Amino acid sequence: MNQLYFTALIPPAPLKDNIQELKLEIRNKFGSKHSLNAPPHITLLSPFRCEKKNRDTLNSLLKNFVQKLEPLEVTFDDFSTFPPKVVFIDVVKSPELTEIQSKLEKVARSNPDIFNYNYDERPYHPHLTLAFKDLDKSTFYDIWNKFKDQEFQKSFEASQLYLLKHNGERWVVANIFKLDAAN
Repeated sequence: MNQLYFTALIPPAPLKDNIQELKLEIRNKFGSKHSLNAPPHITLLSPFRCEKKNRDTLNSLLKNFVQKLEPLEVTFDDFSTFPPKVVFIDVVKSPELTEIQSKLEKVARSNPDIFNYNYDERPYHPHLTLAFKDLDKSTFYDIWNKFKDQEFQKSFEASQLYLLKHNGERWVVANIFKLDAAN
């Protein structure tokens, strides 16, 4: 049976909790709740399917992948959009973040028996989604008008890669891999 996964960076508390509060505010004021189906995260590898029998191999591949990586600084830079359906916190596209994402995508594409990942190649735009999918055009602009002039300048050290799995209702953390090139 195929299961749906993706990989991401998740900010630590209390930053994660602050961002979750923004998502809850959007749900309460505007009715957009789809982003609450996953913890606040920055996607590195879009959702892919992996057969249950390959789960151990998937975890081994990710464990080996992170062993060569140093923790990295991730910086949020205000709010932005992909009109007319996504409102997000923008992330500075650092060389370190771009390199991790690119290398991870290469691992996925070179292991098609593990990662059912055959998406078109497109430029990586790191971001943390606050609202998407369940927005009509009017709601999108209402949310954007609330956030467009607000500042959000925060950063965190990303020292873990998260593997998230869809449990049929929401995304949950399936495994955590420590970035630790020193060991």
